[in-house]
Amino acid sequence: MKTIDKRRCCWLLCVLLHVALCGLISWQHWIVSPPAVQSPFLIWCVRLLPLLCFLPAIVTVHIRGMAWMGFVLLFYLTTAIEQGWVRQQTVAWLQAAVCLALFAASLLFVRWSGQARRASES
Repeated sequence: MKTIDKRRCCWLLCVLLHVALCGLISWQHWIVSPPAVQSPFLIWCVRLLPLLCFLPAIVTVHIRGMAWMGFVLLFYLTTAIEQGWVRQQTVAWLQAAVCLALFAASLLFVRWSGQARRASES
């Protein structure tokens, strides 16, 4: 019987949640509450740029990149909670839940990868 690799499951979950978070941010920006400015595309790019910077770290399974993504996600979590609380947006609470799940999955991935690396060295 095959054992389930915890690291691989967390990595797949990180990929799915990263795509979901980018989709939720885009949906909120373009559909739910589009900004009333002349260049909404620029604002959308600025909102997504920090997340998209971690895409190579996720694809190449870079442990330090995944750890740093966890810290950057806290900014997205703060923004989502603020929008959910002040503006009463349901999509913002969903975004906060996805941020928390991605934060937990990325840090669990980092922890289990570190444990596997230490076990293979000894």
